[in-house]
Amino acid sequence: MKKPESQNLLKNNPENSGLFYLLLGISLVALIATFLVANSAIDFKIKALVFVLIIFAYGTLFWIYSTKKSAEQVDYPEENSGIEDSETYFTEDIDNKLLALEEASQFFGASLKPNDMFRLVTSRINEMIPFAACVLLLADENQTNLKIIFSGGENSELLINSEFPSSKGLSGKAFISGRCQIDKQNLLNKEIFPPEALSGLKSAIAAPLHRGSDVFGVFELFGNEQNSFGESSLKLLEAIGERFAPLVVSSMAFEKNLSNALTDSLTNLPNERAFYLVLENQIAESQRYRDERPLTVLTIDIKNFTEINQNFGHSTGDNILFFASEVIKNQLRRMDFLARSLNDEFLTVLPTATENTAQEIMERLNKILESSPYQVSPENKIIVQLNYGSASFWKDGETPNELLKVAHIRKQQNKSLNNSNVVRFPK
Repeated sequence: MKKPESQNLLKNNPENSGLFYLLLGISLVALIATFLVANSAIDFKIKALVFVLIIFAYGTLFWIYSTKKSAEQVDYPEENSGIEDSETYFTEDIDNKLLALEEASQFFGASLKPNDMFRLVTSRINEMIPFAACVLLLADENQTNLKIIFSGGENSELLINSEFPSSKGLSGKAFISGRCQIDKQNLLNKEIFPPEALSGLKSAIAAPLHRGSDVFGVFELFGNEQNSFGESSLKLLEAIGERFAPLVVSSMAFEKNLSNALTDSLTNLPNERAFYLVLENQIAESQRYRDERPLTVLTIDIKNFTEINQNFGHSTGDNILFFASEVIKNQLRRMDFLARSLNDEFLTVLPTATENTAQEIMERLNKILESSPYQVSPENKIIVQLNYGSASFWKDGETPNELLKVAHIRKQQNKSLNNSNVVRFPK
């Protein structure tokens, strides 16, 4: 049997409990004051004024208590509900859909990117608990803030990337308590979201996502009506959350592994594998438009890098690789793609750029590097300079391998022409 609503509210919210007992105490004081004033010898007008003030004070406190009660109203699933709950809330159709979520966690969780996982799961959840909008929030490393990393439905573009303390809003309450919660008037969320983000969203329900004994995130649904969600929604969302959490954990791990597979650990740049994926895509675009969309590839390495390693050690060599990668990256356009290949070589895709544009970029890079020597120690500086070779789509080749082959040849030719330009090492 469900506990009385007032009993649950007082038990789970000490703040409301304090208001309740304060209201009860003031009610008794008001009754005593009314009796004393009524039987006193003071003027009738003063008596009437005192009665009005008592009524006003009592009404104000009652309004505060009622508002607080609505804001904190939470329906908790009854413990030990057992078979009765299953028969009441989970039909055969719902059980089948929950089973589908569980199977998705087992078979697809380790091979789905988070955004694909979110779209798949939310479409299934919408069939069980209709909603107007939904968000997935994850806690930061210190668990002090929650951030919306995915959103769908109404106002999704206004909700995405919102970040707030993990103790605020309905999601904050679900995160701190570790239990599903309902806000039938969306009052708690009005404290953290701007009005336009909640436009048309009148209620909310949130489920904590558990990893073992810890809560790592929250899944929250929004409804268009104040009665969009009830006790059945609460119990169902709890069951969904248990199946949704492993999917989130698996897909986040999959994305991290995929990112590591395509990222160079030293420079944090994409690696050669990622370079080929991007280059193939850019070549496909240039093939569609031919001369209207030029494409240039650059191969770059550091002059006399072997000597740098021999004279200053591999640790300094690694630092110079990172230094050079940052300088190159900062001088490229947003559409350009920079990756690290083997040893000291970098590969660059320059969409819509001609060979002349590539040459201008390299001249600018070498000027910046010459004016900003790398400080090895207070006494030693290294002026880093770059070798490069370029190749243009259609003119020099039509495949990634053809373009890179030409770019490598031209880089070697440039080295032989400029072998007098060496890195300067102070004594």
